[in-house]
Amino acid sequence: MALSAKPLHPLFAAELTGADLATGIDPATRDAIERAMDEHAIVVLPNQRLDDDKQIAFASLYGPLEMSPAVRGKDGAAAATFRVQNRNIFDVSNLDEHGRILSIDDQRRAYRDGNQLWHTDSSFRQRSATWSMLHARIIPPDGADTQFADTRAAYDALPEATKAKLEGLIAEHSIWHSRAQLGGYTPTEDEIKARPPARHPVVRRHPGSHRNALYIASHASHIIGWPVEEGRALLRDLLAHATQPRFVYAHKWRLGDLVIWDNRCTLHRATPFESTTQVRDMRRSTVIDVRAEAMAG
Repeated sequence: MALSAKPLHPLFAAELTGADLATGIDPATRDAIERAMDEHAIVVLPNQRLDDDKQIAFASLYGPLEMSPAVRGKDGAAAATFRVQNRNIFDVSNLDEHGRILSIDDQRRAYRDGNQLWHTDSSFRQRSATWSMLHARIIPPDGADTQFADTRAAYDALPEATKAKLEGLIAEHSIWHSRAQLGGYTPTEDEIKARPPARHPVVRRHPGSHRNALYIASHASHIIGWPVEEGRALLRDLLAHATQPRFVYAHKWRLGDLVIWDNRCTLHRATPFESTTQVRDMRRSTVIDVRAEAMAG
């Protein structure tokens, strides 16, 4: 069956039908999904019956995968066991290793609350991310939508004087900068050393579409060579511009949805739900951008 794309927003995002990822896909389908991603930046593949191994097998078709980090639990110690055993899967849920809803004082809850800020996955790594893939295993009865913003369209809409101002600017990105803004997660010295900041251009050329995109959001701490507050003011202004309603698509999750987004040209954020009483079980795979160092250079 040939793939069929249905636009979900005037600027970006499409639903793609005709692929059953659980049974494996041929090279032609793999390439068709990549072309759709280059055009739309976000692709929704509905009704995907994936377990962790099948999700990893599909994601690995597009490059090496990130390993999920250990996050400290309720007692402040790094978890000795993981609810999701394969570390190529990020556990994007409100559940502990026993499948119970995380308690209010669990540090993992505080850490994941930071996902409610606009961000792009792994911009705090020197080798950042190309695509992220989030699969809906259990969804709450309401809420918990994910919002996405198109930073290619946002860049295109900037005044020419602003585009010239941004040329050559480098921002420093840190996971600990974003986690200090929301969630109250306090890293240990070992965590800080293990996940140091990274530097990336504020504007990057997206290799698939050959369009410029803003590379900003909550992990972006400051502009290199600028006074800190001046740089942060610029980053705030760019974020406010990029997340205007005209650039935003809100995805309402359905069971079995696999949503793929391109971190190089989109932002996203989680929206709140009744996380103390309702279960949300999502599994994420993230592809490492092996070209990130070259782009940053």
